[in-house]
Amino acid sequence: MRATRFMMALALIVAAGAGAMIAQDKGGKGGGKGNGKGKGGPNLPPMVKMTIAGFVDGGRIPAANTCAAGQGVPSPAISWTAGPAGTMSYALILHDPDPVLAGSATNDVLHWAIFDIPGDATSLPAGVPNTADLPSGAKQPNNIAGQAGYFGPCPPAGHGDHHYTFEIYALSAKLGLPANTSRADLMAAMNGKVLSKGVYIGMFGQQ
Repeated sequence: MRATRFMMALALIVAAGAGAMIAQDKGGKGGGKGNGKGKGGPNLPPMVKMTIAGFVDGGRIPAANTCAAGQGVPSPAISWTAGPAGTMSYALILHDPDPVLAGSATNDVLHWAIFDIPGDATSLPAGVPNTADLPSGAKQPNNIAGQAGYFGPCPPAGHGDHHYTFEIYALSAKLGLPANTSRADLMAAMNGKVLSKGVYIGMFGQQ
């Protein structure tokens, strides 16, 4: 009799465990439909995808766009997929995150910033003029060299390849900042307005 009762109790425990597993499996498949497509993750917007002429993402930047070709080299041609609905402007930032400046964990080398690019734009031509104000209404703050516009990659010799990072932001508004705004003020003004983002990395170093 005791053996029979034990077997019945064991069967009930196994059945209860199996029911819980089935319920958990159903919850995993259907419970996250609202914001994670069934996988429990956040409902992220699609990334903006960039293409930069002359090199693939993660590839080596052509010498013609770096200080290997001298000073005043042109910016590369850049294109991107359209941002999500509601995109009113774009901002593009090119920086070198590898150097440490003044011991800071967040301050790195700014090579180019351009903001208030019109929201219907999907490209920048090669050789964007190095002027603070552009005919489109876009503006270019000063780079690490204290000049408006593009400053080509130029790491110290012997440092190896640096990771030059192009970031494009689709924004829900034009920023309306002056061209001489600081990078910190530019980033602060974008807070709460970023709808989507894209990243593209180019490598460059000097012997």
